[in-house]
Amino acid sequence: MSAGASVHRLPVPPRAPPPPARAPSPLERWQRRTMWAVLTLLAGSGALWLVFHHFLRVATEFGERPHALEVWWLRLHGLAAMLALLALGALAATHVRRALRQHRNRRSGLALGLLLGALVGSGYALYYFGGEETRPVISLVHWTVGLAVVAMLLAHGWLGRARGARPGRPR
Repeated sequence: MSAGASVHRLPVPPRAPPPPARAPSPLERWQRRTMWAVLTLLAGSGALWLVFHHFLRVATEFGERPHALEVWWLRLHGLAAMLALLALGALAATHVRRALRQHRNRRSGLALGLLLGALVGSGYALYYFGGEETRPVISLVHWTVGLAVVAMLLAHGWLGRARGARPGRPR
């Protein structure tokens, strides 16, 4: 290159800031509202079925019979279960995948996932394998796990919020 020649440099575009090491993975508002609405319907219909099935039997001249609304609570519970499976599938594609990759709330999330798997499995067993002898046992497992899911879901949400409020804390 000669002494008088100028060097033309191409402009360098500014670099984008790197993504945060642990970006939060909260649910978007519509996801949170949909999930809570569906799970409230699911837990509420299941609880109402339990109450009607075990405590609100109707005495007739031929003995005790199920309350007329019992079957409707069960039907609503089945519908809510289908909606919950759709909502959980949507969460698995976004929230769960992102949180696992970022190592956020993994223990409570995995525990919740295992409980949900047991709940789905016991619901399936009730529908397809529940004979006269096995139905009471499967039902007991199902509603016990259902109560545990409600508690674990609340704990998972609380832990996620508490840990998200203190950046830099190990998750």
